[in-house]
Order: sequence, then C-alpha cells, then structure tokens
Amino acid sequence: MSTANNTPIKIMMVAGEHSGDILGAGLINQLKQLYPHATFSGIGGQRMIQEGFESFHPMSKLSVFGLFEVIKHLPELLGIRKNLKQLILAENPDVFIGIDAPDFNLKLERQLHQRGIKTVHYVSPTVWAWRPKRIKKLIGSLNALLCIFPFEETYFKETPVPAFFIGHPLADQYKNAPNQLSSRKSLGIDAETTVITMMPGSRVGELNRHSLEFLKAISICADAIPNLKVLVPMPDKIVAEQFNNTYQQSDIQLDIDVKEMATNMMISASNMVLVASGTATLEVMLMKKPMVVAYQLSPLTTWVFRTFNLFKAAFVSMPNLIAGKELVKELLHENMNAELMAEQLLRLYTEPTLAQAMVDEFDKMNTTLTRNADVQAAKIVERVINNELAT
Repeated sequence: MSTANNTPIKIMMVAGEHSGDILGAGLINQLKQLYPHATFSGIGGQRMIQEGFESFHPMSKLSVFGLFEVIKHLPELLGIRKNLKQLILAENPDVFIGIDAPDFNLKLERQLHQRGIKTVHYVSPTVWAWRPKRIKKLIGSLNALLCIFPFEETYFKETPVPAFFIGHPLADQYKNAPNQLSSRKSLGIDAETTVITMMPGSRVGELNRHSLEFLKAISICADAIPNLKVLVPMPDKIVAEQFNNTYQQSDIQLDIDVKEMATNMMISASNMVLVASGTATLEVMLMKKPMVVAYQLSPLTTWVFRTFNLFKAAFVSMPNLIAGKELVKELLHENMNAELMAEQLLRLYTEPTLAQAMVDEFDKMNTTLTRNADVQAAKIVERVINNELAT
C-alpha cells in the first residue's frame, strides 16, 4: 500500500481531453481502493479533480485537434510539456500514467522512463490506422500499454510493447443504459414516433463542416418518414448555440430538440442515429442502435492524409474496426453529402432486418468489451508499481 520508505504512493497523470478525463477519473477511483493515501497530480479535467486530483494546467490547453490546429498551439504545448517534465522529475512519482493524447504524452513518457520513472500509457495510439512508425516511440518507453479494444492487444503481440486488453470503460457504463420507452417518456415522445438522433460532432470545426449537411440529410428523411422526431445531443452550451445558429439560418423546418448533457437518453430514445466518426460511434454501438457514420476533415488535412497516404486502416468507425468488416455504412469526405446519408438512413428505416442484423452484431461486441475496465487498469498499474512489469 505504500513505498519502501513508508511515504504515500505518488501517482502523476496527464489527460488531454474530455474522454481522457473520464478514463482518468475511473482509474483514480479504483486506485484509491488499492492505495487509500495516494496522491494524484498532473494535468486533468473536472471529473479527475472531483476524485481528488490536482491539475497544474487547465486540461483545455491540451485539447487541440487537427494537424494545423496543433501547429498553431505548438509553442505553448511544448512549454507546458517541458514544465511538466521538470515537475515530474522533481516529484519522482511511483508511476506516471499518460492517458491518450499521444502527441503530448509519448515523448514525455520516453523521457521519464529513461530517467527511471515507471510509465503506463492508457489507450493505444492508433498506430494500426496511421503513422505506424510511432510504434518505435512505444518500444522501451513503457512498463504497460492499456488497450481498450481487443484488436489492439493482438496487433502488439509480435512487438516488444507490453500491451494488455482491459476492456472499455464505456461498455461497463452502458450496461445499465436507459431503455427506449423510459427515455422517450422523459423526453415527451410517443412510443410509436420514429426518432432519428443526429450527432454532428462535439468540436467547433466538426460542427462547421457537418451540421448543415446533416440537417439536409434529415430533412430528406423527414419528407419520407411521417412525423419524424429529431434529437440532437450536445456536450455543452457553446456548441449547442453554434448548432442552433446553423439550424436557424438554414431555413430547414424539422421537429427537432437540441439538449445539452443528454446523450445517453437521446441515443436510447432513437430508432437510428446519424453520427460523426469518433467515440460517439462506440456510444451508439453500446446502446445497440443502428447507425450511419459520416465525417469530413478540413480540406487541407484531407489533402495531407491523401498525398502522403497516412491513413492505413480499412475503416474509421469503432464498430467496423472492432468487427474487422463493414457493419455500418461510412460516408467520408466527398461522400458525406445529404443525399447519400439520407439514402442509408432510409434503408435502415425501410429494411428492419438490416437494422436488426446490425444490432445483433453490436450485442456480441459489447460482451467482448465489457470487462470492468477501471478495475483491470488499476490492477495493471498496481503490478507496475510493485515491479511486476518492469520493462
């Protein structure tokens, strides 16, 4: 429960965005069961702070997405990393845990590991999808890599990277998800109404690229589906206002509800979902709802990816990556247009056997992912602290 000199266990962590904050909070909660007097510090969000974590910088400073967005903020990010590295070396924690944010964490982990600090990286970098050479940054830098998808552990089996599949925390959380009838009752929607939930993204850039085309697609569906109800969950007030502005300026008329912090309920209430690629596709899969996935990068980022052939995976959505085949339709880049999205949504509406087959596959995959991930992650961190995984 404590180090050899009888001082409390010291655990330092860095989470870079909302999803990492959720993972970090769950992990801290379980580590406190193992080490009641442990201290937790580094960079994290509100959920981690609520678990007793001390954050030395606002997590929002690290929440930068896209090749050119990162370049703009690079000097500040490098300054934060340098400052943090010096702080961690001075604190000499029992373990450092980098949660996702690979561009920030991987180099930091290597530097710390070379100075004798045990390191864990939580969430495998997508080396199987793009920039596979990043695997070199993992070799000799970690005591453990915590993988949230089974195909990742398999990918690393032939490498020196100490990878462990722990399951996905969201799968544990969604075991007790609300059912459709109770969600509809809470939202004031009749049981017979057809509902499409629309999830155009959570970042400002995603909303700029997706919102109007998503609305046009749903408008086409509304012409074919009587009394269609449209639900739009948003993570916070800022993006909700941005979406509402786009909707009001579009002249599109829908029976639409936009709510903050109601994602689970709105997915649960739906018959099908139109969703931007990302973690949201996993949420929809875990809620066992048929979906169509769409995504459009900025034109410049798209050009870079295509010119240099950076993307190696066959799919972008989590259901397809986990299954290793196309379960859900992915409409990407120039294929992310209203007509094609509407066509695929209406297929799910008019062909219930197709939708049900998708849901049946989701059910099988959910079982694979449900492993009490927070507990599994804490156990591996404990093994690292105890020198049982001294890579």
